[in-house]
Amino acid sequence: MQLLPQSLTAIRVFDAAARHLSCSRAAEELFLTQSAVSKQIQSLEEHLGAPLFSRVHHGLELTEAGRLYWEAVRPALLMLAEATARVRVLQADDSTISLGVPPTLGQKWLIPRLARFNETNPDILVQFMPRLPHESQSSVLTAEIRFGRGSWPGMDSHYLLGQELYPMCSPALLKQKPVSCNADLLRHRLMEHIQLPTVWERWFDKHEVVGYDPRRTQKYEQFTLMIPALTAGLGVGIMPRFLVEEELRRRKLVLVSKEAMKSEYGYYLVHPKDRRNGRALACFTRWILEEAAATPA
Repeated sequence: MQLLPQSLTAIRVFDAAARHLSCSRAAEELFLTQSAVSKQIQSLEEHLGAPLFSRVHHGLELTEAGRLYWEAVRPALLMLAEATARVRVLQADDSTISLGVPPTLGQKWLIPRLARFNETNPDILVQFMPRLPHESQSSVLTAEIRFGRGSWPGMDSHYLLGQELYPMCSPALLKQKPVSCNADLLRHRLMEHIQLPTVWERWFDKHEVVGYDPRRTQKYEQFTLMIPALTAGLGVGIMPRFLVEEELRRRKLVLVSKEAMKSEYGYYLVHPKDRRNGRALACFTRWILEEAAATPA
């Protein structure tokens, strides 16, 4: 243990600088001055006896030593963060919910409604926690919202929303390339979520349209990225309507078809079976199911 740096702060600063390749952005993340970040990195380099970064015109660049050190340090920091989250959950009473939420659903649907939960349950605090790999979630989070088929070992799941999918695009794109029938969609760049890899293929099969080539479909890991691509007129996407109600209302997006296609995938509230009797979780589950039921599909 004598070889370890004296301060964990230097390791955290190094990790932030390695992720951003910028002292200024690392300083913003850690609420430090740029000078303090530089001093911490310099102290760590002196301790290791090797430079960790090269200074280039656009910022920083990891040296070979820096790259090797970061590859070893990064998993250790993630393990520390996970252990800290686990202990916090153990210490939390039944008035706190540690919740993991997909970014698009949280931003577009959950957060705008959460004030209603707070008003009716002022004694319950909802904490938004980092979303970890599924195998780690059950020990860290009270509950989470997952996208999938609704079945996970050892977990209770409650369907919320998202199985109804609609094709949509920007009004400008639809004006430029009108869609009078489903075959006209083949003239557009098509977009889909990576967790719905055959959704367009199923759409065209359903409507007996031939000629679809899945290799030309653009894939997105997050609806958070797909939505601005759609509003920018980059193509036609197929996704749950409830995530883009604001864009539809403001005419930044329009539905290409008002006919929904049912998917086997959707958003579910998920929690370990041994936590089903907690008061806070029961209140939150009841509330979020009511909100989902009141949301037009």
